Amino acid sequence: MKNIISILLATVLVSAVTVGAKPRPKGDKPRPKPEKVDKDKVKERLKAAAEKRKKQRNSKRPKGAPDFSKWRGKRIQSEELNELRAKMRELTKELHELRKKHSEEMKKRMAEIKKDFANKRDKVIDGNKPGD
Repeated sequence: MKNIISILLATVLVSAVTVGAKPRPKGDKPRPKPEKVDKDKVKERLKAAAEKRKKQRNSKRPKGAPDFSKWRGKRIQSEELNELRAKMRELTKELHELRKKHSEEMKKRMAEIKKDFANKRDKVIDGNKPGD
């Protein structure tokens, strides 16, 4: 029993010494600590990158193509266009009323068709006389 304990103790000591005495590989150099980040420089770099992307986007667009981003939220004011817009509003209102009337007529017609095709099973059963 004493021999087994002494052998185990010796193996534990040998393994502990070999694990702790690991030499550093030659390729590992101490790493330098990262420098502090300057937020102003980062913002400038981000702005420059955004401008560069914008230039690239604009260069892909053909020269004669309209830039619709300028017209967002703006309306062209012209008497002719204002009259056309008013007419379109009136026409859409009329179209909406016509759709309502048509849907009501269709509902009535569907109800009539449903009555025509109703199952008359109960009348047929009542009409049958027993013994016939």
